[in-house]
Formats: sequence, C-alpha cells, structure tokens
Amino acid sequence: MSPVLTTSLEYAAVVLNIVFTILIGRQVRAGWLFGFVAALIGVLLYALQEAWLMSALNGFYAVMGLYGWWNWGGGDASGSIIRFGVQQHAVLIGIGILGTWSLMLLMKWLDQPGIHLGMEAFIASFAIVATWMMSKKVLENWFYWTVGDLVAVVYNHWIGYDGYALLNAIYIVLAVVGFVRWRKQMIESSQVQVQ
Repeated sequence: MSPVLTTSLEYAAVVLNIVFTILIGRQVRAGWLFGFVAALIGVLLYALQEAWLMSALNGFYAVMGLYGWWNWGGGDASGSIIRFGVQQHAVLIGIGILGTWSLMLLMKWLDQPGIHLGMEAFIASFAIVATWMMSKKVLENWFYWTVGDLVAVVYNHWIGYDGYALLNAIYIVLAVVGFVRWRKQMIESSQVQVQ
C-alpha cells in the first residue's frame, strides 16, 4: 500500500475515532458505528505493520462496535451509568494482567514476538476490559482507557503511527471529559430518582 494511502487511512481512522469517543461521551448510540468503521481501518493498518495483537484488538473493537450499538438500544443510550466496587475492579485488573501475560505467551508460542510485545499485549488486554466496561456503561471505564492510552501514545509513536499516537493523546483528554460528563449525568439521574 502506498505511504499516501496509508497515511490517509490512518488520519481517517483518527477522525472517526474522535467522533466515536465524543458521541459515546455524550451517550449517543450512533457513536458505536463510527467506532466500527474506524476499527476496520485499524485492522488493516496494524496488519501492515505486522502488529498482530493491535490488528486483532481492532477486530475486537469492530465486533464491540456492533455489540455496543445493539446493547445501547434505541436512539439514545439505554440504561443507567453504573459504578463498580473495589472487588470488581480488582477482578478486572487481574483479568487485564492475566490477559497481558497470556497474549505475550501466545505470540511467543506463535513465533510472533513483535518489537514491543509487552506494550502491545498490555494495550490490547486492558482495552478489551475497558471496551466491555464502556458497553455496560461503567463510569470507571474512562480510567482504564487513560492508562492504556498513555502506553499507546508511546507505542504508536515507536512503530511510526504518529496519527494514532496523537489520537491516543486526544483520547486522554476526552476520557477526562467523558468521565466528568458521565459522572454528572449519573448524579443528576440519581437525584431525579430520589425526588
């Protein structure tokens, strides 16, 4: 694929992903479809770099884009924003760590170690956890995204995808905005129910 086409696709995916994140932060169901298209582009771009875990992660994002769209129901997001307790987070962090370790072992077993395998496995594992949390409208999903995005900024820069590195930096800001917005909506919703 030509460098111009690759760069064009990368920045198209960046824009689609930003739209996805903004819409999800506003709890607009259609955001999931923007994420779906961006993820399909990501599958191709990361495969070109032989970043197989990142390519597979984008395949997962595509599936979750459809699932999130379906799970959120009608024209707006259905269901309330929820919070998880310490025990649930301990389990999810354990799953993320176990997932990181398992993905690293799998890739080594497949003789596909990659240059930055640990980072790639960490990003993929915790992004899967965060995406699932987002589809369930768990408030703390934004924290998981922030940690993963910090690692992804460095990772994407190192493999030559500065557009994706920029995207991950923007994601960190959007995660803060998303958290504040979801928290405010959660508080307002609980006040309405109490009255």
